[in-house]
Amino acid sequence: MKRFKWKLQRVLDIKTQHERALRSDLFALAQAIARVREEILERRTVLRVLLAELADRRLADRLPELAVFMEFSAVEERRIERLGARLGDLESERAEKQRRFLEARATCKTLKRLREEARSAHMRDVGKREQMAFDESAHTAFARNALPRLGTTVP
Repeated sequence: MKRFKWKLQRVLDIKTQHERALRSDLFALAQAIARVREEILERRTVLRVLLAELADRRLADRLPELAVFMEFSAVEERRIERLGARLGDLESERAEKQRRFLEARATCKTLKRLREEARSAHMRDVGKREQMAFDESAHTAFARNALPRLGTTVP
């Protein structure tokens, strides 16, 4: 039986490898997004905790520290805004990678389907050839068996 060899197998292998790389990139981007979100959350929590501590103090103690807190708060808010911008960039990058990943996945699925169709056609063709060979050998055997009954010999 002739072995099945598909001409586009190398293309499928490369596309599958590309899909795996994009999946890995998506995973890394998801982790980076989670880290940025966590940092934003931590910074906001620190601001809330400090504000709560400041609110618990007496007014005479609170007023001198309020100016320091306001400066710190402004600096932290700018950092949070930069982190928010970074988060937006990462999310747009993730959306683009996800689009490319879905395209690569669709291409791989199509190539796998084409490979299966080609393999099925190959198996049908091999089956037909084997059946033809079997039929030919059966006809030849029948003819050889029939010749002695007719009184002729096979050279």
